[in-house]
Order: sequence, then C-alpha cells, then structure tokens
Amino acid sequence: MTRSHTQQQGMVLLMVLLIFSVVAVLATSMIDRQSIDIERSQTLFTQQQARLYALGAESATRSGLYMDWEADAAIDHAMEEWTVERTFPLDPGIINIRIQDAQGRFNLNSLLPGGASAVHEQRFKNLLSLLGLEPVIASDWAKWLNKESNVDNKYLSMEPSYRPAYQACKHTSELMLIEGVDLTAYAKLEPYIACLPASVQLNVNTALDFVLASIDSRLTLTDAEQLIAERGQAGFKSVQDFMGSSVLSKLKNGARNDDSSTGSAGNEEQTPLVETDFSVTTEFFEMFARIDLNGRIGTVEALIYRNKADGSMATVRRDFSRRAAREAW
Repeated sequence: MTRSHTQQQGMVLLMVLLIFSVVAVLATSMIDRQSIDIERSQTLFTQQQARLYALGAESATRSGLYMDWEADAAIDHAMEEWTVERTFPLDPGIINIRIQDAQGRFNLNSLLPGGASAVHEQRFKNLLSLLGLEPVIASDWAKWLNKESNVDNKYLSMEPSYRPAYQACKHTSELMLIEGVDLTAYAKLEPYIACLPASVQLNVNTALDFVLASIDSRLTLTDAEQLIAERGQAGFKSVQDFMGSSVLSKLKNGARNDDSSTGSAGNEEQTPLVETDFSVTTEFFEMFARIDLNGRIGTVEALIYRNKADGSMATVRRDFSRRAAREAW
C-alpha cells in the first residue's frame, strides 16, 4: 500500500469521525431542546389546568353565595358559612378557597366629590391614625379623585411623571400612586380598604375593629371590640340595632373615650353617624382561591357582586396574579 493511499484512508476516517461528532452534538442539542419544550408544555398545561380549577372555584363560590342569599337575604354577618375558609383535595393537589366581605372595609371611592365625601375623608383620616400612618394621605387621596383640586403639577413634577386619575379607583393598589404611600404603608392599609361604588354602605356585621373604630373620631379600638362583642354570633339584626348599641349610645349622650393609646388621637372633628352610611347586608364579596398541583401554583382573586333583590351575580374583576389572600381576616 502506498503512502499516498494510506494518507487518503486517514483523511476519510477523520471526515467520518468529524461527521459523527457533528451528528452527536446536533442530536444532544435536539434532545435537550425537546426536553425543554416538553417541560414548557407540561408547565403551560398545568397552568391552564390550575386556571380552570380556579374558575371552577369561582363558580362554586357563586353557588354558595346564592344558597346563603336564599337562606336569609336580610342579613350577612361574620359567622355565616361563607366566611369559613375551606380546602378541597384534587388529584393530584389541593385547592383552598377563602371568601371575604368587601363591604367590611373602608371604601376608598367614598371620597369622590359630592355627597358626604368630607365625612368619609375624616373617617379615612381616623383609620390612618389608628394604623399609625399620616392622616394627610386622606386629603391627598381626596384630591387625587377630584378634578377640581387641580393637582396635576404635583404629580407631573415627579420622576417618573404621571397624571392624577380624577376618577373612581378600580383596585386599592392605586393608592400607592399617592405621595407618602409606599409598600410598607400600603401593606398596613390593604386589609382594611376596598374600591367599590361610592354609594356602597359599610356592613357593620363584618367590619373589622380598625374600620369600626374609624367611623367616629371619638371611638377607640376598645370601643370597636365592644361593638364586635355586641353583634355576637348572629350580627346586628338591623342598622337601628347597631345605632342603638351601648357604644354608640354613649356617643349620642356626649361621652367620649380620650384614651389616645387606642383611639384616633388628634382628630378633633366629630364624624356624624348617619344610618344610611351603614348596612347589615352585603352585595360585594371577594373570593381568593389557591390551587396547588404538585408544586405548580395557580391563584385567582375575584370581586363578585350579588344583587340583594334576586341573588343574581356578576364578576366585577378577576386577577390571576395575586399570590396570597389578605391577612387581616
């Protein structure tokens, strides 16, 4: 065999080995890419599955709320069946459903211009004071909602700049656009606030202690706890019963608790208590569902409107991005 022929055979062998190397690299790359695609497809499938479960939870919530309306449409209180947090098994995984009364919180849209906005602004100040936050936030929020306040320059001068809404809020996170409301302040406020139609009344049977204490500058958290004790397991039967409670009767008689350690100290204005501001029934409920499918998590938060006349329901908003329910309940 000649030297030239041997060299040619060596070159052919090298070419074959090179081709096999390239094929092996391509095959490995294809397998890796295929594995990633399969994993991505599985993740998307699980996410869609979790979302369908979440929508199913919303449907189940509607059914439960309708049964509650059928049982007693005249009253909603904090000890009813819908207030119980529930967990159901899935195959595989679990689903957790929690329903809260959005009307048990302070309605940020009650500060919209017109009506009794000044009264509600004072109540918001009371709530801020009780939570250890600056009462001026309430005034700034009222201006944010009112076009006549003409505060465009204040926000246009910020970095980045933006314009005030001058309209009702859709979600409480909009409050963080107000100067002085950072994430820490918002976290304190969030469990006690809602964005509902301006005319919606506070349900005194589900309102939390801080919210109850904020309805009048003379009330303290101790007074609020007493109101909660007085409403008992079945709640106040009527707004008149609430207005006639021992705590509010003292206010009518001119008594005032000046314990600044538990009250909204520094707020000298007395807030008029008008029956039409309050209710013992609810039309707006917030549902939060968390679905865990083998470690893949899906969530949904929905604001559900229930018509008090016929029990019919509609979803006002739906949010798939929220990771956890509000913690104050």
